[in-house]
Amino acid sequence: MVVDGKVHLTDGRRCLFGGVCFLLLALSARPTSGQVVDASWADSTYGSFVNSRLIDVGTSLIALDSLAAFYSRTNDRCHQVHVQAWRSHCYQVLGQLDSALSIAQKAQARFGATCDSLVLMSINVYLSNAYLSLGEFDKALAVSERSLASWNEAWPYSIARHGLYTDRAIALAYKGDLDGSLAAFHDELANARREGIANDEMDALTNLGALYGMMSESGKHAAFLDSSITYQMRALQIARRMNDRENQLLLFSNLAQVALDGGRPREALRMLASADTLATQLQNLEQSTILELLYSNAFKALHLTDSAYAHLKVHLALKDSLLNIEKVKAIADMQEKYESEKKARTIKELEVKNLDSELRKEQLTRTRNIYLFSGIGILMLAGGLYSRLRYTHRAKAIIQKEKEVSEDLLHNILPEEVAAELKMKGYADAREFEQATILFTDFKGFTSVAERLSAAELVAELNICFKAFDAIIDARGIEKIKTIGDAYMAAGGLPDPSTTRPIDVVDAALEMQAFMADHAEERRAKGLPAFEMRVGIHSGPVVAGIVGVKKFQYDIWGDTVNTASRMESSGAVGRVNLSEATYRLVKDAPGLRFEPRGKVQAKGKGELEMYFVLRSATGA
Repeated sequence: MVVDGKVHLTDGRRCLFGGVCFLLLALSARPTSGQVVDASWADSTYGSFVNSRLIDVGTSLIALDSLAAFYSRTNDRCHQVHVQAWRSHCYQVLGQLDSALSIAQKAQARFGATCDSLVLMSINVYLSNAYLSLGEFDKALAVSERSLASWNEAWPYSIARHGLYTDRAIALAYKGDLDGSLAAFHDELANARREGIANDEMDALTNLGALYGMMSESGKHAAFLDSSITYQMRALQIARRMNDRENQLLLFSNLAQVALDGGRPREALRMLASADTLATQLQNLEQSTILELLYSNAFKALHLTDSAYAHLKVHLALKDSLLNIEKVKAIADMQEKYESEKKARTIKELEVKNLDSELRKEQLTRTRNIYLFSGIGILMLAGGLYSRLRYTHRAKAIIQKEKEVSEDLLHNILPEEVAAELKMKGYADAREFEQATILFTDFKGFTSVAERLSAAELVAELNICFKAFDAIIDARGIEKIKTIGDAYMAAGGLPDPSTTRPIDVVDAALEMQAFMADHAEERRAKGLPAFEMRVGIHSGPVVAGIVGVKKFQYDIWGDTVNTASRMESSGAVGRVNLSEATYRLVKDAPGLRFEPRGKVQAKGKGELEMYFVLRSATGA
C-alpha cells in the first residue's frame, strides 16, 4: 500500500520506498556512531546496502553515518553521495521529510560526472519519494520522467528503475491522470518481468489491480472490476510463492472488498476468512479492524443482521483501541510542538479537547479503507495505491499546521540532522569530529563605523552582510554556528562530515570577501561608510553539540576553534588567512594561489605558519 506517498507494507519489514530500500546485514564488527572504520568494513557494509532492503532504520543510520565519515576522510565523492541518498531514505521512514528532501537535494548537487550513473538514478528515486511525501506531485513526476528518459538499457539491473516507474505512476494518479497512471503501471510491470524480479512483479500487479479497482468505482467501466480481480489474484499467487504473508493479507482484504462491490458477499466471506487468519498470525490490529467492518458488510448483504451487528461491535471496539493509540501519539506531538514553539511566540491556547473532537470526527470518516483516489476522495487499501492520506488525515493532520511552524523554528536553530535526532530521541548527543574547518570573520574598525550610523542603520547594514554570508555558506552545505556582535562563525564538515570539504569553506570565504568589496564600493559611491573584513580559517578536531536547555543552540568547542579565531585576528583586511593545517588540505585545489606569510605571532599561540589564499588569474 502507499503510506505518506511511498509504497510499503505496514510493519516496515519489507519496505518499498517507491521500490527502493535497504537491508543492513548483521556485521559483528559494526562500529558505533562516530567511531573510525577501516576500508574493508566500509566496502563490505556499502555493498550490503546496494539493491537491498531495509530492516532497521536506527541501525542503518549508525552504519551510514560511519560510512559518510569514512568516505569524507578518503575524499570519495561518489560513495559519499550514494550514502547520502540512503540516509535520505532513512529520514523519510522516520517521517523527517524536510531533512530527507534536503539531504537528497545535496546528494544530487554533489554528484560528479565521474560517478556511476546508477548512483544518480538512486538519488533521484529518493528525491521523487520525498516530493511525493510532501505532496509535490509535479516535481516528483518531473524527476522520475527525466530519469527514466535518460536510462541506458546497457546498464545492469538496478532496483532504482522499478522505483522510478512506481513514483511516476503514483504521481500521475495523484494528479488525476488515471489513464496515464495505468499506462505507467503497465510500464512498471513490463520492466519487472524484463528484469525477472518477483518482488517488483508482485508490486506492479498489485498496483494495477488497485488502479483498476479505483477506475471501476467511477461507475463508467464495470469491466474494470474484473481486471482488478485478475491482477490482484496474480499478485496473490506470487505472494504465496514467496511466503509473503503481509502482502497476502492486504490482497485477501482487497479481494474481499472487490467481491462486495461486485455483489458477491459469500465470496467476500471466503476471502475474509483467509485474511483473518493472517491478521491474527501477524498481530495486525489495524487490518483486523478493517476486516471486522468488511465482515459486517458481507453479513448485512446476506441479510444476517445478528452476525452483521456482532462484527460491527468488534470493529468499533478495535477502532477505539486504535484511536486511543493515535491520540497518545498526537498529544505527544502536540507537547513537542508546544515546547519548541513557545521559544518564539506565546501560545495562547492548546486545548486537548479540540484534539478529542477532531479524533471523533475522524471515526466518522474512516469507513472505506480499500481504494484511494485523491482527486475524488475514494480511499483504496491496496499494495500500490493505498492513500498517504490514510495516515496524514488522522491525528497528525489535526496539529500539522502548527507543527510545521515549530519544525521550521527548530531547523532554523539547529542543523537538520541534529534537529531530527532531538525529535527522535528527546536529546542530541555531543559528537567528536576528527576534522572540521572553522571560519571566522570580523569587521575592522567596527566601532568607528558604527558611530557614524544610527542604531537602525547599523542593524540593517549588519543584516545585509550576514544574510549574504548565510546564502554563501548555505549553497555549499556549510553550517552557520553563530554571530557574536560583528563576528560571524561557520564550520564545514559537521554535523554531517560528508557534506562539505575544506575547499568549500575556503571558496565561501573568498566569496564573502568579494561580496564585502563590492558592497563597500557601492556604499562609498553614495558617500556612506562601509565595513572592511578579515577572515581566518583553521582545520582540526572539534566537539559539537547543543548548549543548555533554555535558548539552546548548536555550538562547537576545542583548540581548533581558538586557533581559527587567531587566524582571523592575525589576518589582514580584505584577505583570507589560512592556517598551515588548512593550507595542506587545499593546496592542490585548482583555481587558487597562496602567499606564504611565514611564522606569524598569534596571541596565546606563539608563532604559527600562515598563508593568504587568493583566486588565481584563471581560477573560477
